[in-house]
Formats: sequence, structure tokens, C-alpha cells
Amino acid sequence: MHYRRAVVPGVVAVVAVTAVAFGPLVAGVSLASESRLTFSQQGSLAIDSASLPAEATIEPADYGAANYYLTVSPATVEFASVEGSPTLVYMLEIEALGLQRGTSHFLDSAVESPFEATIDTGTLTDRSFDRRQYDGRLSLSVRNSSGQHTLAARNVTVRVVE
Repeated sequence: MHYRRAVVPGVVAVVAVTAVAFGPLVAGVSLASESRLTFSQQGSLAIDSASLPAEATIEPADYGAANYYLTVSPATVEFASVEGSPTLVYMLEIEALGLQRGTSHFLDSAVESPFEATIDTGTLTDRSFDRRQYDGRLSLSVRNSSGQHTLAARNVTVRVVE
């Protein structure tokens, strides 16, 4: 009969020890392994051609929501060669709005050419636009172990659709 009284404190003790061992309560005391998502960025690429769109759009969200969507068409890239695992970065910068949006594409030698690099449709919240269009800059660059190098860039018109 006395063993039933020991079950509750025993379970509480196991939970407390587990929380200390695997949790952030005590610095330096953890049985959990630290997981890190890493990308080597070792490699290089050469392109035959790159085609960037001439414009992007900012459109209001549906149903009167107080946010907008930024839409950029894909860039098309023809690779001459891809070695290792470089990162292709597709970026839009709108200086007048203090806005920079982009997407990193992690490549390897199995990537098919032509490749369409995309920028995810982004939501712009708490913004008001005093112009119907803004000047922007699209860039396509490669990031690898030796740094970041621009492959193609172009000025674009960013239209605000009301």
C-alpha cells in the first residue's frame, strides 16, 4: 500500500529531472544534441543567360484587409555549369520604401536548366503608398564559399495597383 504513495512524488521527480536535463533551465547542462541546419555553399556556377522581368506589382489584399501583396515574376536562368552546392539569390530592393525581399535557392549539380528563380509573394502590412509606381532593382547573384557575386541586375518599375 505504501508504494502507491511514492508513485506521485516519483513521477514529479522524473519530470523535474527531465526538464532540467533537456530544457534551458541550467546553462551548460543539457543531454539534448544541438541541431543545426547548415548549407555548405561550396561550389560555383556559370550561366549562359539570365532574364529578369521588367516590373513588379503591389496589390491590395482582398476584402478590405489593411495589407498588400508584392508580386515579382520569376527570373529565368540558363546554366552553363553547376559544381558543388552554390546558392542562387533572387532579390528585389525598393529603396524609397526601405524594402528588400528575396529568396535563396540552394542548387546542386542535378539542377535542370532553364531554371526559374522566384521571389515568394510577400505581404506588406501597415503601409501606405503615396505614389502609383516606385523604382526598384532586381538582382540575381550567387553566394558560395568565396563570397557573393552578381550575375545579373536590372532596374524595374514597381506598380501600385489600387
